[in-house]
Amino acid sequence: MRAFTAVPGGYACELEHAELRIIARVTADTCELLGLPLDADDDAPDDHGSPAPSAEEEILASLDWDPAAGQTPRDPALARLLPPASTDDDELAAEMRRLTEGSLRATKTEQLRVVHDALVASTGLVVVRAGQERAWLSALTDLRLVLASRLGIETDEDAERVYERAGGGEPQTPADELDAALTSLYAALTWWQESLLEAMSGGPS
Repeated sequence: MRAFTAVPGGYACELEHAELRIIARVTADTCELLGLPLDADDDAPDDHGSPAPSAEEEILASLDWDPAAGQTPRDPALARLLPPASTDDDELAAEMRRLTEGSLRATKTEQLRVVHDALVASTGLVVVRAGQERAWLSALTDLRLVLASRLGIETDEDAERVYERAGGGEPQTPADELDAALTSLYAALTWWQESLLEAMSGGPS
């Protein structure tokens, strides 16, 4: 993975094929988490192991969440993506969730689709086209929120502990291996997003 640099019509960087496939898969999984899966034929190249997206009702049922109920999602990652409008007034929070959550989920999914489509279409060079910067930055933030939730990161101190744990030697268990992989992906996406911001501000690549 290389940093973004300014190019005519946008910003570009190079990714390895494995990086393209992994980030595209995580992007698609986040859309499923939001209850609006991408089409089955939108999978990243050579990602034959991923299951075909389920119907929206089946996905929401598996998350044990009814979007019409006005309740905070039980999945911590989904709760990060769809936080309550108020933490002091439960009735207001429930009403705001009922009124706005559908459009918020749709907006987030469309932003994630912009990133996913660019990754799927790429053979190594990824381009953020002019006018799509906000969608990319928002989508990458959502991916990082999901990973942070899975890793238990809520503060800078949590992030430091996660990085230290991941760098503490060879993983001893499958859980350690998963933790290390998620940490590496979280760190990579954080750096990648920062490189896009720097390119947009005219900073060093």
